Amino acid sequence: MSEPVVVPAPAAPLAGGDPTRCCAVSDAAATRFPGLTRPEADAVAAWLGDVPMDARDRLLVPVELGVVLSGGAGPYLLDARGALVLVLAPHPAVDGTSVAMGAPVREGGPLHVVGVVSPSGSAWHWVARADVREGDRVAALDALDACADAHALDAWQAAGGLPPRTLGT
Repeated sequence: MSEPVVVPAPAAPLAGGDPTRCCAVSDAAATRFPGLTRPEADAVAAWLGDVPMDARDRLLVPVELGVVLSGGAGPYLLDARGALVLVLAPHPAVDGTSVAMGAPVREGGPLHVVGVVSPSGSAWHWVARADVREGDRVAALDALDACADAHALDAWQAAGGLPPRTLGT
């Protein structure tokens, strides 16, 4: 496995509001988690090498945002692309998971990451996720809440986070 190292990420989305959030972690395959502080990046680099390469893009790392209020939701997580994700609440049917929603993803337009996450050691991981348009977020969250089990979460993800369309719509 490639040994992760801390690298500068001055263009990270979170760095615009907090200049201390200008680090990321890089390995031979990719640079991930742009928007970490140096201590957060050091901590991630210390354990990321033990994570299989094919699992690294599904990880999220907790970040402390002391001045951002979340109305009782949380924690805040940073996904591998640098999107800020808020854990909203436990999933109503799938034990050990929580519904999460993220800030817009810059690549490819105004898409928001929505999905289900689960804690895993020092990090969290996506169980199911989709990038949805602003106008589809409520429908995606409703469809996600309606998933009764892990198989339904897989189907939700395969459908791009949206409920199946009915005939004639």
